[in-house]
Amino acid sequence: MTEVTRLAGIDGHEQRVVFRGGANGAPQAMWEDPEVQALIKEQLNDGAVDIVVLICCSEEFLQTDFQRDQALLEIVAYALAQNPETRFRLAMPWEDYPNEFATAAAQRARTDAAYPRYQLLAESVSAASGGAEILAFYHGAAVYEIRSRFENGLIPELTGLIGARTSSVFTDKKGHAASMAQDAGTLIWLNAIYGFNPLDLPPMNAYDVDIRAIATAALSSVE
Repeated sequence: MTEVTRLAGIDGHEQRVVFRGGANGAPQAMWEDPEVQALIKEQLNDGAVDIVVLICCSEEFLQTDFQRDQALLEIVAYALAQNPETRFRLAMPWEDYPNEFATAAAQRARTDAAYPRYQLLAESVSAASGGAEILAFYHGAAVYEIRSRFENGLIPELTGLIGARTSSVFTDKKGHAASMAQDAGTLIWLNAIYGFNPLDLPPMNAYDVDIRAIATAALSSVE
């Protein structure tokens, strides 16, 4: 994000990160861990954070048929108590273990089905939080867009589904994003946080393909 905001000419971008990998990074898992909750509060306590991004999906959200996420409500309430102008973004990632799916379409089926419910969750949490700005976005769509194009032979510089960071879609069987997928996903975050159209960036010459166009196609695929 630091690099793409610089490319976009956005001044004053700063970020604070509380990170836990995989399911441990979902809002509920983080908030119910006393040590992680303390870290989150520490980052919010000075009231300087003006946008909070959280990544799907809490266990409660999955177990209640995409209806509730109490931890998300509590995190939003805490952030608003420190800064009433805080805005929120809820990020939908991609499905793990890409080798278990024959195609990009198969891999994205469950998250595609869940995403409209995630948007509804954002709306319900907003309503319960005094109308705070809470919007969902789908950075996993950029990863699926790259996998689909790879499968159709449209990205010759990618030679494998899983493998080296510079020549694959994913780096391991868990499905961590390789360089192109990571960079395209970052452009989705740029759009979600700043409303910046990826095609308004200057050309990004690290790849033979135009990842700005890939990110824009991904955004269009979930409109």
